[in-house]
Amino acid sequence: MKKILVLLLALICVISFVGCQSAEPTTETEEPPAEVAEGIKVGHLSYHTGPFGHVGPQFDGAANFTLEFVNENPPLGREVSIIHQDIGTIGEGQAARKLVDSEKVDVLLNVAGEYMSYRDWLVEFIAGNNRPLLPSVHGGAIDTQYGGNAAEPIFRGAPMDTDQGLATALQAQTEGAKTVVVMAVENDGMQMQQDAAVKASIALGMEVLGEIDFQPEQTSYRSVVSKAQALNPDALLIFCAAEDGGTIVKNAAEMGMSSIIVGATDWLFVEFPNTATVSALEKHKSVTAVGFTYADGAAWDFYKDAWESSEYSELTEASNSYTLQYYDLLNVAMLAIEKAGSTDIEAWVTAMPEVSMGPGTKVYTYAEGIDALRNGEEIDYEGVTGEFNYSETGVVGGLYGVFEWKDTENLERIATIEGKVILDLASEID
Repeated sequence: MKKILVLLLALICVISFVGCQSAEPTTETEEPPAEVAEGIKVGHLSYHTGPFGHVGPQFDGAANFTLEFVNENPPLGREVSIIHQDIGTIGEGQAARKLVDSEKVDVLLNVAGEYMSYRDWLVEFIAGNNRPLLPSVHGGAIDTQYGGNAAEPIFRGAPMDTDQGLATALQAQTEGAKTVVVMAVENDGMQMQQDAAVKASIALGMEVLGEIDFQPEQTSYRSVVSKAQALNPDALLIFCAAEDGGTIVKNAAEMGMSSIIVGATDWLFVEFPNTATVSALEKHKSVTAVGFTYADGAAWDFYKDAWESSEYSELTEASNSYTLQYYDLLNVAMLAIEKAGSTDIEAWVTAMPEVSMGPGTKVYTYAEGIDALRNGEEIDYEGVTGEFNYSETGVVGGLYGVFEWKDTENLERIATIEGKVILDLASEID
């Protein structure tokens, strides 16, 4: 028994000694892990299905392209991620709720034509949660009374959709039209353009022979074309998606029409000439499309080279108006986050015009802008679309181009329409 007690005491001593040794501080200490800044999450409302489904890859690519530059030196050191959410099947409102409620995005990119159907919910959510920010490439479909403040932080990436209607009328007049028929698909944005085109045509001294509304994705547009043909106009002003427009142009040619035809931005997608066919385009007096365009200068030179050497260049031409809008708007939005020092809505709303309207150092890229801000400078971003001058409700002006498809691959800008001309015409019809 005595031997057992001795052994137990010895064992206890050994255990105690080992425990004491392990409790002693070591000369080498591990650094605590560095705190990683929480990222900025963008929810992107984009079509992947439905009548505009073909635009999804291009819109996603335009956003990804821009954010690659941003993430080389992200605002506040917070990496920016993006979720591309289809709205073609579930609708804009449900998609917005999914991104805001479930994904908890900091930025909701592209509230657009269906905004009024969920506006009350979103405004209430913003008031209670201080998110999301609302930059929008497609915000031109939302009435000018909404946006530009902390309660409704919508800042547009392009002029109002109504401006496109004015530009189509100006182009028809330039080509010598005396009479027009104005046609539009039945959705809010296209109807706004149609209404503006009618008013502008009248103000410019052209006779509006008729207005024709139609449903998207009809199997045949022959009945629609027949109505226009019976009115015998000099020009057709048409507002619809690329494939629908291509079908109308093709049917019109097959039915013996030879008109001045003017469309809007959606016709800048390659689906338009592919559907219309080159032979049909050549049968008309002219087929053009007006769209937001680039301003020659340092910003355009940098962007054009970068786009054409990127993996996204196969999606569309560098001059495509939508890719220009994504690029400039996301650059300004991210520079404003840096200027604001956070994603706080009130601070960001104040910062948006500060970084885009000056006064300050002229910057032509995101990289120049972020460096200048971190050097304590005020900045004035001038992008590929020129000056970004915002109104009190987040409306921006811009330069319009007149484009013509030379074949199914080559789109050429043949003229420009200055923003001041559009503004003067708009004031005349208000």
